[in-house]
Amino acid sequence: MNKIAPILLSLTLLAVQSASAQYLKEEDNTVTTGVELRVEANFTKQFKIRNQGLNLYFGEEIFSRLYESASSQLTATTTAVPAYFRRSYTTVGLNYTPVPYLRIGADYTLKIHGNRLTTSDGTTVTRNPADEWMRHRAAFYLTGYYSVQDWKFSLREKLDVNIRTDSVNLHEKPKAALTLRHKLQAQYSIPGKPLKLAAYVELWNTLNQPVKYLNTYAVRDKEGNATAYAGHSFGQYLSQVRAQIGLSWRVDKNNSLGLAYRYMYGYSRDINITKTKLENGEQKGGNIELTHARTHCHYIILSYDLNW
Repeated sequence: MNKIAPILLSLTLLAVQSASAQYLKEEDNTVTTGVELRVEANFTKQFKIRNQGLNLYFGEEIFSRLYESASSQLTATTTAVPAYFRRSYTTVGLNYTPVPYLRIGADYTLKIHGNRLTTSDGTTVTRNPADEWMRHRAAFYLTGYYSVQDWKFSLREKLDVNIRTDSVNLHEKPKAALTLRHKLQAQYSIPGKPLKLAAYVELWNTLNQPVKYLNTYAVRDKEGNATAYAGHSFGQYLSQVRAQIGLSWRVDKNNSLGLAYRYMYGYSRDINITKTKLENGEQKGGNIELTHARTHCHYIILSYDLNW
C-alpha cells in the first residue's frame, strides 16, 4: 500500500453554516485492518562502466486484498469488505554503484489502483473496473552498505514524488506529494546454503501536506471562540511504518524465489473543506471536516527474481 490506502468513511453534514465562517466541524477516527496477498516479479540487467556496477531493472507488483474491515468512531459502524484487486505497480529504474558501499538510483512507477464503490447502507460493496485510476511516482535514492562476514547492513534514504491524475483541492491534498523514506535493513547469508534471511524497517515522512487551513481555522468554532485545538499546530507527520522479515532462495545463478511476511501501519489526515454557495453563485466560506485514518495491514509476499 504508496502507503496501504485506508477506507475513509464520509462524514455526515449536520447543518448548513454561515458563508463567511470556517471552523472545524467534525473530527473522526477510522481504523482499517486487512490481510493482503502480494505477488511480485523483478528483472535486472547488469552492466559494467569502468569496472563499476550499473543496473537496469524492471518490476511488477500486484496487490490483492484478501480481507478488510473498517470502523468509524464518529458513525459507530464497522464494515467488512470482501476480497478485491487493490493495486498494481509497474516500475522501471536505473542504479549505479560508484564504490562498493554506496548506490545511487532513480526509478519511475506507474500505479493502477482498484476502485471500490460502497452502497449508502455501508454493507454491500460493488466494484467497477472502469473506475480504476492511475498515479505516477518518481523516486531518487542513496543507499549505503556495510558488511561483516555473513551479515550485510544497509541504510537507504529515498525521496518519493507521487503525482495524482485526478482533480484535487490543493488546500486539502497536494497534486504532487513529497515523501522522505528511511529504510534500515539487515541481511544474513546462511553459510553453505543458497538461502538469505532479511529483515527491515522503513519509515515514511510527509514533506508537503497542506496544513494552512487546519492551523488557521481549526482553533475556532462557528462563534469565533477558541476550541480545544487552540495553540496546537498541525504540521508534517509520520505517515507509514513498514516492518518485514523474509527468506529468499537462489535457485540457480539467475533465478531466485522469496517468501516474506510484512506488517504495515499507516496514518493519514483526510481534510475535507466544504463550500457554501451564495445567492450570486459565488462559493466561499464553509467548514472543515478532519478524519484521522489509521490502517493496520498484514501481508504475505511471494516473489520471483530474474537476474543476469
